[in-house]
Amino acid sequence: MALSHVMNLVSNSGLVGAAGGSGSGGGGGSNDSQTVTVGSHAESFPPSGLIPASTTNFKGFFTNIYATEGSISDGTSNLYGGASIVELQYTWSNVFGISRVILSIAGNNRANSGWTTLTIGTTSYSRTNATYSATNGANTTWSWSISPADLTGAQNPFAATGQTTTCVFT
Repeated sequence: MALSHVMNLVSNSGLVGAAGGSGSGGGGGSNDSQTVTVGSHAESFPPSGLIPASTTNFKGFFTNIYATEGSISDGTSNLYGGASIVELQYTWSNVFGISRVILSIAGNNRANSGWTTLTIGTTSYSRTNATYSATNGANTTWSWSISPADLTGAQNPFAATGQTTTCVFT
């Protein structure tokens, strides 16, 4: 049995994925599968007053005010009528203790249903553990805060830059 299949079975049973993250109940086969060619960007900020110098890091597929990196195939969501996946990324700061996984689908008011778990590589994230925002500009966003905070990127679920990571919605 392939490792990815075993990981899906484990995550669907409610156990935590091998590399951390949050498991959930539910199950069955894949509702959607995407392949991310991993991009990365690090944005450094100088110290300002009492705020120390810091670096914010991004990995996965994303477009933000600093960079556009990575790609996704096929990039359309089977769960939301073929809507574009705008971003699927992991971000962390080396100073401020902010680390999270972000999924963004084009279009406001996408339902917070239709899938139970997002598995990025071998790490599973439960939809019900995400912060859900259906009024974020033109997109619907799910965001998972990583706890404890990841200051080094050690909990990044994506492969190395330029490699691919399979992302499965079940």
